[in-house]
Amino acid sequence: MSEAIKAAEKALNAAHFAELHRALEGQATTTEPVKAQHPQPPSKILQFPLPFGDETRAAANPLVRSALFAAIKGKDRQLLNDCEIATVEGWKMIFSGEQFNQDDKDTLMQLVFMMKHKPIGEYVTIPAHAILKGLGRDVGGKAHQALKEEIERLVKGTLKLEGKQYDYIGHLIDDAAQDKTSKYWVIRFNPRFAPLFADDSYTLIDWSQRKKLKSKDLARWLQLELATHAVPFARSVDYYREKSGSRVARLCDFRKALIRALDNLKTSGDIAKWLIDATDLVTIERTPSASQQKHIIKKSNRKPSKT
Repeated sequence: MSEAIKAAEKALNAAHFAELHRALEGQATTTEPVKAQHPQPPSKILQFPLPFGDETRAAANPLVRSALFAAIKGKDRQLLNDCEIATVEGWKMIFSGEQFNQDDKDTLMQLVFMMKHKPIGEYVTIPAHAILKGLGRDVGGKAHQALKEEIERLVKGTLKLEGKQYDYIGHLIDDAAQDKTSKYWVIRFNPRFAPLFADDSYTLIDWSQRKKLKSKDLARWLQLELATHAVPFARSVDYYREKSGSRVARLCDFRKALIRALDNLKTSGDIAKWLIDATDLVTIERTPSASQQKHIIKKSNRKPSKT
């Protein structure tokens, strides 16, 4: 990285966000010296505990097993207000904001990947060009505008999670700013969502396979949902329609879309084979990841509990 870029990053982090913070806090700019403060005890530093390389991206299981990042086109987004999101048992999601889709999910996964060496909650400076290249997208003006809209959605969208152990309301990304000249973004991930990336709470996704599914919304949603299970459960066609957030009204039409998506996943190498039986039950076979295989072996070696 050149000295000029380092200087730009430093200036963007220090000057731009100092001004932003003053505006948010309603503080007037002043040249008066700041009074010295007593040092505070160091707080615990949280960092993404994600041991992934360049070939994978992390997906938080509770998010991808739901309709939060729906399998819809951008033109089909809705503006939601305190809307309950279809999700798995044990969680309740309430969302307000412009609806997320799989493009937003790709951008979030790429941002998490580019933040992985920084403490969670610290501002991270990222070139827009690098984000787009990582996503496998064009780097023209339209792509930059689409990226800006996705980041804005991730900042504005308000998510309420109600779980067995805690409830939380917040944003996946706390705030973001972009220098209009350099196109660099300065972004801060919400540290309160760190538990979503704790051990056994996230799944690593093969990024090259993911990019093969570009614009195939239902296939992308399925890829993430299926990857979170060492052995996918047999589910009904209607289950996938609900949890994916699909807008397809007729079940017969969704079944056709599901068949196309499953064929896409087989072609990309995400699954080995699939079957929809006469009762509309969907059975899918895939090769578990190395860590999932260890989990299966460990589970099979457990001694049965005494009764």
